[in-house]
Amino acid sequence: MSFGASFVSFLNAMMTFEEEKMQLACDDLKTTEKLCESEEAGVIETIKNKIKKNVDVRKSAPSMVDRLQRQIIIADCQVYLAVLSFVKQELSAYIKGGWILRKAWKIYNKCYLDINALQELYQKKLTEEPLTSDAANDNHIVAEGVSEESLNRLKGAVSFGYGLFHLCISMVPPNLLKIINLLGFPGDRLQGLSSLMYASEN
Repeated sequence: MSFGASFVSFLNAMMTFEEEKMQLACDDLKTTEKLCESEEAGVIETIKNKIKKNVDVRKSAPSMVDRLQRQIIIADCQVYLAVLSFVKQELSAYIKGGWILRKAWKIYNKCYLDINALQELYQKKLTEEPLTSDAANDNHIVAEGVSEESLNRLKGAVSFGYGLFHLCISMVPPNLLKIINLLGFPGDRLQGLSSLMYASEN
């Protein structure tokens, strides 16, 4: 809910370019980011309980899905904050925007790799374990208790930001591309297009 409201605030700021609305959008996005980060504390408890083996795998699954969803929202917020910084057209704003984009890319990349690993684990379990009558009735049970539907939804969510980074960086002039790659930003156009296609289909 908070992310939707902050996104509308961001769009409003970008359409008007009014200083007051841009500041409001920044505040809304930062509030959403903090809200997602504050709820991350629950994940630490989940890990502790998992180590102690006091928690069933299925109970930990929603927290894993929530954690990934929150991370994607944080990365999205950071991209919008970076755009608002670039609009100011000041050197300090460009540096700040670049730093925020770097943080967003790291989150997108980690989430993308984590979700891919979970999908591979899911496929591996499907091929290794014969379907019982219970499993035949419920196709949704996967590795770590996360459903295939949840994994597809999460991958669709992260693929937009992940693909957008790849595509935008790949369109940078070659003389700047080497510098940008040194800063840790990738630039694979095909990867970007395939990720954006996946996001549009899911």
